[in-house]
Amino acid sequence: MGSMVSFGIGKLELDWGKNNYYSDHGSLFQLSDVKDIPYYYSDNIIEYKEGLSRKLGSTKRRLDLLGYNLDSLKKQYEDHLNEVPEYYPDIPLPFDDFYSIISNLDISKMTLGDEWEDYNPGEFLSKYLFKHSEFNKIHNLSEIVDKDIGLVFENIDPYITLRILAENQANNDLDVFWSYADIVNNGWVRRDEIFEKVGVGQEILFVTEGSSDTHILKKAIQLLYLDISDFFKFIDMEDNYPFTGDGNLYNFCKGLISIGIEKNVLVIFDNDVAGVAKYNQLSEMDVPSNMHIIKLPNHASFESYKTIGPQGESFENINGTAVAIECFLDHSVIDSTESCIRWTSYNKSLDAYQGELIDKDRHTRKFLKFNHNNGNYDYEKLKFLIDFIYNEWIGRVSQ
Repeated sequence: MGSMVSFGIGKLELDWGKNNYYSDHGSLFQLSDVKDIPYYYSDNIIEYKEGLSRKLGSTKRRLDLLGYNLDSLKKQYEDHLNEVPEYYPDIPLPFDDFYSIISNLDISKMTLGDEWEDYNPGEFLSKYLFKHSEFNKIHNLSEIVDKDIGLVFENIDPYITLRILAENQANNDLDVFWSYADIVNNGWVRRDEIFEKVGVGQEILFVTEGSSDTHILKKAIQLLYLDISDFFKFIDMEDNYPFTGDGNLYNFCKGLISIGIEKNVLVIFDNDVAGVAKYNQLSEMDVPSNMHIIKLPNHASFESYKTIGPQGESFENINGTAVAIECFLDHSVIDSTESCIRWTSYNKSLDAYQGELIDKDRHTRKFLKFNHNNGNYDYEKLKFLIDFIYNEWIGRVSQ
């Protein structure tokens, strides 16, 4: 029979392989997800062996970063149906109906017996799952008995199904598993090969205007989104950061565009006068799909911000004129006085003053050295920033 490897959620298998023929699902997991998980065999035998497992709710963002965000699923589903041979029967399930059925499934209410094990390809779905009450709550699938139609849905990308299942809160506490122990124990693959491809080819390289931006983003993601932190890569250069300032970053981006960079790259400009100008210039260029250029977001708290300049002190909207990444830090950990923007230089061509946060280096050092285990740091604006960056990246495919 050979050694089997299985991938799924709860007791529902979504993908399987045999011996050294299997799909690599390592990118959905981190090394911290290695644990003993249940392996289900015939005659109701359950054994606990090493595998990868994490809750579906914490898998959703990883699926998004792998290209399975909700906006992309319809096209992926329809692309799959377009590959069906012409001699197959018509598929009576458009995406909207498929989405409705899968998003309403409560996997915990599905009891799967052993009688399906002898079914031929396509029959498990058409003669078993499509008869299950959970699959027939929204649309009647019980009359679909053609095994070719069943085979079409058995071969659909499992991440499409998994991402839709994650839209049902009832499923988000269930374990997504990858049970690889049998192929490792029986010598079909080395254990280290299971993990060597985790994240490879899916990393996103962050390029910012300065090294402090990089250090802040890296630390913030580790603190707030450890479950997806392995997707993000940063230029590791303590001294002589090569892209300091909007001008150098702008020229670097033009170079990447001209050579057709193949890696995933996310470029982040400051939301100040100079940064917005360079961002707007690059936005007019033909940027490859694996490269995305953004600027730091506007934030409501920046609409009335203390500033100082030739006219003295005032409160002004600094969105688009003086927002650097240090503005998203918790300034109260240094002192109780209001943080302040100093207007530094006048840009004649843009008819605007460039602003800079006073003591921004001090705020950076405090954040990086702060004891974040004591719970006294306000992460609201940092979380807002990381969520914005995350949504910008996964949403680029629909722009």
